[in-house]
Amino acid sequence: MSDLLRQTLESVNVGILVFDLAGKLAYINPAAEEILQGSSQALAGKHFRTLFRGSPEAVRIVRKAIEENTPVTGFDVALKPVGRRQPVHRRGAASIPVMLGASPLSGESGEPQGAVLSVKSSEILSLVGQEERAAVRAEEMQMLAYGIAHEIKNPLGGILGAAQWILRGEGPDEDRAEGVRLILREARRINDLVEKMLEMGKTPPPPRPFALPPLLHDAEQLLLSEAREQGKAVRFDLRVDPSLPPISGHPDTVYRALLNILKNALEAIEGAGTVSIEARLNVNYRFARGRGRKRSFLEVEITDSGKGMTEDELRKALLPFYTTKAHGTGLGLAMARQTVTRLGGKMEIRSSPGVGTSVILSLPVDPGRKAAA
Repeated sequence: MSDLLRQTLESVNVGILVFDLAGKLAYINPAAEEILQGSSQALAGKHFRTLFRGSPEAVRIVRKAIEENTPVTGFDVALKPVGRRQPVHRRGAASIPVMLGASPLSGESGEPQGAVLSVKSSEILSLVGQEERAAVRAEEMQMLAYGIAHEIKNPLGGILGAAQWILRGEGPDEDRAEGVRLILREARRINDLVEKMLEMGKTPPPPRPFALPPLLHDAEQLLLSEAREQGKAVRFDLRVDPSLPPISGHPDTVYRALLNILKNALEAIEGAGTVSIEARLNVNYRFARGRGRKRSFLEVEITDSGKGMTEDELRKALLPFYTTKAHGTGLGLAMARQTVTRLGGKMEIRSSPGVGTSVILSLPVDPGRKAAA
């Protein structure tokens, strides 16, 4: 091993262990010594089954990399310290949560020579995630406070101005009547905003199974009508497998989420364009909570041929009250995301300027239906 390579390995804060083809430890860097609570002198030459005695998942990962020549990654692996030193910052802990990555080690001619194992503390990964989430939450709160103030201030200014003018008794009766209508119109805007905020704070009813295709068809017809009213030549391309299983959720809230996304798609198109709606069973996206059974998801992808979003617009697209439209509230996508995440699904947006935008919803299949093979 060259001096530069050794210095590099001994400077990184990721634990690195190298095992030979017989499974014996050939190298360990200081970061791995710290994680495993053992020195290189004490651990050198030990077999991985001995080194990771008490950590069966770690044994399985290293064994597959060496014996099956297969790269393996494990998240939240419970790794038991092997040395006699007690970890100061984890006093009393029986094991350490880590992320392990094992890769086969090959010689110059490609012959197997062992495996390299990287060890990352899950605590570090968790702290990074917490900092990122805190930054996003701070930006969301800032956007939320600004959005509420902005959305209320504008109609409130109109209401105050009209009321003061009416009280002064100036102008003809017809103009004062118009002032009253302005007050009512702006008051309704404030009321609509409050209703949306209240809806976001409501606890949703218990989920129930329902078919998704009829909702997609109704939403398509409604938006097709709106496109015609706006004088746009927009073609809606709906592709739905009729044999899709029912999803678990609330039809009304899912319908509103679909409408919000489709309205954004329609508004992104100037003049003429296409909005495609495709629903399919995503057999690659399943997860299980604890020891529960795995769930499958329906994937709904809504794609428009509109102007697309810049990288900065895409980053802020799901923030409440963020909008690039003159008369938008910026709540549509935020409410759609809330609906989907409350059901246990996820919502993803992909966009490129000048190309268009795709919104992908993953909605949980009703657990009463057997998941597809």
